Amino acid sequence: MAARPPVRPGRAARLARTAAFVAGLYVVAAGHVGSKNVFFSGEAGPYPVSVVIRPPEVIPGLAEVSVRVSGGGADRVTVRPVRWDAAPEGGAPPPDVAVSVAGDPELYAAELWLMTVGAYRVEVAVEGTRGSGEVSVPVTSVMLGVLDLPPGLGWILAALALLLVAGVVSITGAAVRESQVPAGEAAGPGRRRRARIAMVLTAVGVAGLLYLGNAWWEAVDRDVRSGIFERLAVEGAIVRDGGTPALEIAITDPAWRGRDWSPLVPDHGKLMHMFVVGAPGMDAFAHVHPVPVDSSTFRVPWPDLPPGEYRIYGDIVQESGFAQTVVDTVTVDAAALAIDGEVGEGATLLPDADDSAWTGLPMAAAGPRSEAPLADGSILEWQGDQDLRVDEETVLTFRVWDPDEKPAELEPYMGMRSHAALTRDDGAVFVHLHPAGTISMGSLSVLAPEGSPMGEGSPMGGGGASSPTGVVEFPFAFPQPGEYTIWVQVKREGRVLTGAFQATVME
Repeated sequence: MAARPPVRPGRAARLARTAAFVAGLYVVAAGHVGSKNVFFSGEAGPYPVSVVIRPPEVIPGLAEVSVRVSGGGADRVTVRPVRWDAAPEGGAPPPDVAVSVAGDPELYAAELWLMTVGAYRVEVAVEGTRGSGEVSVPVTSVMLGVLDLPPGLGWILAALALLLVAGVVSITGAAVRESQVPAGEAAGPGRRRRARIAMVLTAVGVAGLLYLGNAWWEAVDRDVRSGIFERLAVEGAIVRDGGTPALEIAITDPAWRGRDWSPLVPDHGKLMHMFVVGAPGMDAFAHVHPVPVDSSTFRVPWPDLPPGEYRIYGDIVQESGFAQTVVDTVTVDAAALAIDGEVGEGATLLPDADDSAWTGLPMAAAGPRSEAPLADGSILEWQGDQDLRVDEETVLTFRVWDPDEKPAELEPYMGMRSHAALTRDDGAVFVHLHPAGTISMGSLSVLAPEGSPMGEGSPMGGGGASSPTGVVEFPFAFPQPGEYTIWVQVKREGRVLTGAFQATVME
């Protein structure tokens, strides 16, 4: 059966929807949307550590680093930024000592210069009574903007420049007119005429220098602004794979097609992690893994979701360790989801066992016992703090109870104890979370020194066997106030289960 052409919405309507969606988004380190800070939880040798890195918005710039060493025993904590292409020996600055924060003996703080854009790892080393240990935390250094000169200061500097020019012209005229006139005598008409000519020539010369200087400054400014990070442009659509619908994401950015980007590396064994979010109702969600069909196109069978409007977020990692999230919107109608013939007939895409889909209504996070049902009859309970505020570090803690109300045994899901995704309901924030934090494990696998345990603490991450049965935790701090939906995913008996909560984040 001949393949149908892609089902795409009208261009004008699609551009309007995309413009409305993208408005207000800003770039993140580590490839998220609307949240630039990096959160990591793991182990530096015998020391459990929690690391928060707040990258600068301009490059070069200072990144703020805080390290919490749980259980104490640390005598010295150091941090060091290492670029992805740094030479093994002598390719990075010496470590900076993190200073103990007064009033909190477990907390250490430091500032690090990130001098260029690109992928870094921040090496955190701890020495103390339990020995020494080190962990690497990947950071994607991007320039989010430039610091413009305040208008008032600009006018002041312009006035001072004009005063300086007037002074240079006046001094030149005086020098030509009076430098060789004997004391007590007035300059003659010839000297006054030469002085006026010299002043005009000086003014023209200074004006020329100012023009050239301004042209140089504008060229430098354009060059700097060209380095402001922009996401890869992509286009999502529903296409046919044989007789069944598939979601296609095409990278249309000229930078990608011009091969200004390095190839991709797997993250949890997948070249792309894609999240499909129903908007505006937050009543549909999928975590799928498109595969490449050519050098710039990825495709995945459409998950079991109904027609509607969807936001799509695709996490990718370059072989340099640079991670980012591509975003788009797609409209899916009933005709696009129609199946021709038998399910799977003529399809070239194989289902991925780690793909999952969820539909329903998120449960409101309220009271000491907030629960969301899972598809196998288990219950996902949100434990701990639900009083969420902007920029307050917290640990989102959830526990899974089996149908008999006993703590549920969890299986690794793509190498981790759990995965979570959260979004502000207007799409201005989207973050993919692990028990190890917001870091990209694909970046970590590229950037971590050879032989490093990569700081996971266990193959499942997030504490491994030391965590209570059925409990999953995610370190985070919400970057903006608003209404959020959080999807938590675990795996039991070979099945991926998803629970969803609605939460309000206050200023």
